[in-house]
Amino acid sequence: MARRKSTTTIDPRAALLAPLAGFRHRAMPVGDTGAQVIVREPGADDWLTWQQHLQAAAGEDVTEENAEEVAERVTASKDHTPEAALLVRVLLDPDTHDRIFSDDDVPEVNRLWGPVYGRYLNAAFELAGLNTATPVEDAAKN
Repeated sequence: MARRKSTTTIDPRAALLAPLAGFRHRAMPVGDTGAQVIVREPGADDWLTWQQHLQAAAGEDVTEENAEEVAERVTASKDHTPEAALLVRVLLDPDTHDRIFSDDDVPEVNRLWGPVYGRYLNAAFELAGLNTATPVEDAAKN
């Protein structure tokens, strides 16, 4: 006789109210430490914060017309403040789902910017559907 499959009923309300239910996210390792972080896709307020820091670093409003030139200038300046401002908002503790960094940590993250931070930020862009080398232009299209 065939065994009856057990069905697990998932409460849709509880699933929708889970801390990260509204965001795509993924767990990522922290180097070789064995620790993990959760990277979540940026929300609207995260994009606004990034935009504010990008405009401050550029010294002007960023528009579709000047986005490429501004991106080149900010990249050449090696100022990672806009990236750091977005990154501190999307890295979460896997146990508590709280942010690991506060907005006050932006200067320190900028000062210590390295490839691992870039990988986390690229993951956030991918989760947001911006997985090309031109996230500013892609965001304008969405």
